[in-house]
Amino acid sequence: MRFRSLKNIWPKEKLEQFLFLFILCGLPAIYYVLMEIMLPELSDCWSPAYVFQLLLGLFLFSNVMSNYVMCILVDPSIDPKLMKTQMERGQHSEDWHECDKCGILAPPRSRHCRKCGVCVLMRDHHCFFTGCCIGHENYRYFFYFLIYFFLSCMISLTSSSIFIYVLHGGRYQLFMLPHPAPNSAYSNSLIMRIIYFKLPDIYELVFFVVFVLLWIGVCVATYVVYDQWSRGCFCYDFEHHNFPFDRKLRRNFKTFLGRRMRWTWISGFVPSQLDHDGFDLDTENERVADPCSETTIKDG
Repeated sequence: MRFRSLKNIWPKEKLEQFLFLFILCGLPAIYYVLMEIMLPELSDCWSPAYVFQLLLGLFLFSNVMSNYVMCILVDPSIDPKLMKTQMERGQHSEDWHECDKCGILAPPRSRHCRKCGVCVLMRDHHCFFTGCCIGHENYRYFFYFLIYFFLSCMISLTSSSIFIYVLHGGRYQLFMLPHPAPNSAYSNSLIMRIIYFKLPDIYELVFFVVFVLLWIGVCVATYVVYDQWSRGCFCYDFEHHNFPFDRKLRRNFKTFLGRRMRWTWISGFVPSQLDHDGFDLDTENERVADPCSETTIKDG
């Protein structure tokens, strides 16, 4: 596993820079609001339900952040040393193609990214959330980031809906002034105070922003999951029954989750060496991801 240099981690485009900062700074802020303000009102402090939700929130948040960090740190580009070893041993096939930009002989499913400026091994796509390409080396982290991000948004959206519409009757207020407005729900509602040019309370704005961001997160995560599934990236491609790189469900997952795939769900920091080197993608053999090894694993 290789890591990207620090100068290459910062995204080049403004949208990618905004999303990069939002995930690294905005998600911890949203997590704080959910855990410190919403959770104590959803369940009695240190009750079994409170502890369960606290641990669940910590688990989801840590997995979202750890897999995101690893996704942007791991270098998905073609390793020149491993490429040289492949060429010296004559282990390249006719399926390899020459990259017009890099001038190298690239293996199947490896393509050049004009934004990253490199050829990416088994390139899937360029992700604007991470500001880098998703390929053979970092697909595991993108996969778990996407799954945990979707689950976090769904659970947080449900909890926020209960908090706002059940516990607070459709609004949440924390008056910051010494003389609060009357208790009339009509006069205190967010919509009515906007109509009469009265600024909403700071906490109403906070919860409104959090609620909208959670909805956006659910929609984006749903779209990306559907897009990846429909293109046959997670498992079997139902539209192309003769897909040449399909190894059935379990082997497909092991290709990017690695040898310790049963434990990779715990955290993005759990090491799991990939079985496949990403170069020779035939349907019969998988070469161990070790440039010094001659061992091949036969599908059986």
